[in-house]
Amino acid sequence: MNKVYLKASEIDFTRADLKDRRPPDKILMCTPDYFDVTEAINKFMVTAEGKLNPVDRNLARRQWDYLFSLYWSLGYDLKLISGPYGLEDAVFSANQSFPFLNPETGAKEVVMGVMRHAKRKKEVAYFEAWYKNEGYQIRHLREGAFEAMGDALWLPGKNLIISGYGSSKNHRTDLTALEQLREISGIPVIGIHLTHPDFYHLNTALSLISEETCLVYPPGVGQEGLEILRLFFKNVIEVPRKEAYGPHLACNAFSPDGRIVLIQYSAEETIAALEAQGYLVLRVDTSEFIKSGGSVFCMKLEVY
Repeated sequence: MNKVYLKASEIDFTRADLKDRRPPDKILMCTPDYFDVTEAINKFMVTAEGKLNPVDRNLARRQWDYLFSLYWSLGYDLKLISGPYGLEDAVFSANQSFPFLNPETGAKEVVMGVMRHAKRKKEVAYFEAWYKNEGYQIRHLREGAFEAMGDALWLPGKNLIISGYGSSKNHRTDLTALEQLREISGIPVIGIHLTHPDFYHLNTALSLISEETCLVYPPGVGQEGLEILRLFFKNVIEVPRKEAYGPHLACNAFSPDGRIVLIQYSAEETIAALEAQGYLVLRVDTSEFIKSGGSVFCMKLEVY
């Protein structure tokens, strides 16, 4: 089972065959001190006229503060990295690292990301310093781009990684990174080939809500990706196009416990579908961050 699977037909196991995963109890966030949109590196960062989205930094700070307080009210132990000067995208703390527990020893380890674009590469060092201070074993890839939990998602409750990969032009993680992630972690990996040019991270097109439910924008994961997801999820909620894109970014939702879902308040159809399945939806406003291509999921990282 310890391999990289790229097609639904290759998957020769079920959820019951997988080892349970101990959920993290902490959340790591990066303050939005220098958040801005200064260079378009994804579709969501520009207006319909092709101009960079203007950011209200005061509003962005209030939105970030509210999200921080919401996690605190949910009982999380919150950890912070101060937003580094000149690194406006560091606020998206899901992208720079992939923390995990060694399945054999239980030790805390982390695979550091390799950012695709030059303007984000310097972010990784600040996160690596935090992990060193927290006693993690630091691991690095030999080659290829890897934007961590922008693409590598945990199957809820289990030691299985579902990761997106795609082209160097439009996407953020290379196929070669998936094999290295499997080797380093000792955890099986399922790869979903991203081909849609607008959905650069898997977490912009897919949210794994609970053991039964996921949110997905089908064109973002492709037909093979849908077939893979249907092997593991009873409820595959298809997000409409208008809510998959900004200003909603519905697939960048996050469930901390498989019951509560945090999502951009304006994704009304997706919220209704979640509530119809019995989920408690907490509506948040991340509109300023969506102007840069990230929302709830991108703005936090679960750590040990």
